[in-house]
Amino acid sequence: MSKISRREMLLAAAATGAVPLLAKRVAASAQSVEQSGFVAIGGIDQWIAIAGEDEHNPLILFLHGGPAEAESPFLREFIPWEHDFIVVNWDQRGSGKTYGKNGPATLGMTVQQMAQDAVDVAEYALRKFEKPKLILVGHSWGAVLGLHAVTLRPDLFYAFVGTGQPVSWSLSLEDRERWARRQALAEHNTAAIKQLDDTATLPASDMKRVMASNKWRMSPSDLQYLTIERDFIGPPPFPTKGDVADWIAGGDFTGPKLWPAIFNFDARKEFPEIPVPFFVIEGRDDHMVSFEAAKEYVEQVRAPVKAFIPIDGGHFACFTDPNQFIAALQTRVMPLIDG
Repeated sequence: MSKISRREMLLAAAATGAVPLLAKRVAASAQSVEQSGFVAIGGIDQWIAIAGEDEHNPLILFLHGGPAEAESPFLREFIPWEHDFIVVNWDQRGSGKTYGKNGPATLGMTVQQMAQDAVDVAEYALRKFEKPKLILVGHSWGAVLGLHAVTLRPDLFYAFVGTGQPVSWSLSLEDRERWARRQALAEHNTAAIKQLDDTATLPASDMKRVMASNKWRMSPSDLQYLTIERDFIGPPPFPTKGDVADWIAGGDFTGPKLWPAIFNFDARKEFPEIPVPFFVIEGRDDHMVSFEAAKEYVEQVRAPVKAFIPIDGGHFACFTDPNQFIAALQTRVMPLIDG
């Protein structure tokens, strides 16, 4: 039987419209898994994709960043993960295909509701595969959401893995400004130095201050990774219908509703204790959030098991260096399952 590619599946779904239940792809083997579609979560239909080479492998629920940077257009980035895990991707409330289904009438755009959604998605996946627990992985904004989810229902999770882990907005911005100043000095960029000086006393949420250090926030590997988003979106004028339109509109809709919570978030105050094993796998060149702050947070937080694992790459290291990321999961998290 010929193997149907994920690209073919996604193109077919886009052409025919969403199905009300998870539609199973023709399996390449009896044990492989590849499914996608809408599931009722938190009172609305939300889009979920599940893929893995072996249905007996452990489950990972991945919480995407952004907010609203839905992974539905980029599922191929998870193919390296699928050898060892069944990966559950979910376009969160207000994001991607879920936004396309529900539109601007979407209610419940709060951290609390979205954390409950994450719990509901975890419970759905566990029921479906008849497994007792799963591994929760959160990237960037998803790492904030993940802390809330494991606190709500620690019994569902073997561990929580944060990557691109924010600790607080102010710590991330201050780290980025120090990095930007070093780069500007090395380049003798007096205009950039003046901009950093002129905005230094503004509130951390002021966009003039945020933009002053933006030029250097992305590592080379991050810039390379982000070409997939640019290729997906394409050049302007942007579409007004379809997946690209929904992805862009979801970001415009979700950002204003969640950014105040992100600006005020401080993991040290809100989560001094985490009730499940906690691991941060962090790119050494991450300047979107503070590498050092994440390391210090892991050192200070109370958790049954914890570790800070640096790997090559930047904010998107889980995608740009998948072998190192997966190796960290295998050596640090898998023993918790096997044991």
